[in-house]
Amino acid sequence: MKRQRGVTLGGVFFLMMLLGFGAYAAARILPAYMDYWVVKKIMRNVVDQPNLQDLKESDLRLKFAKELNLNNVKVVTQDDLVIEQVPGGVRLSTSFSVKEHFMGPVNLCMDFQAEAGTN
Repeated sequence: MKRQRGVTLGGVFFLMMLLGFGAYAAARILPAYMDYWVVKKIMRNVVDQPNLQDLKESDLRLKFAKELNLNNVKVVTQDDLVIEQVPGGVRLSTSFSVKEHFMGPVNLCMDFQAEAGTN
């Protein structure tokens, strides 16, 4: 007589609960990371401007603010942008925190640091 093998109904429920929890966590965390990736892309776009050396700090902030508005990013403002003059170019950096409700009394606090510069 062969021994039966397989997953029980309780095992299937447990696996589905784990998968559901993972999907819920990803749905809560992923939008914050998407904003971070968009902010990094915006900073690279601003740094890659062909006339970067001729731009003043206020012009860089304005370009950054326009791209933030275009991409509908609300977690960062143009005032959060730190502009440093480095030899041969400019380095832009910003840091921001996102507090996201997870479940019940539990919140997720995610801190991001993005920077871009000319080489």
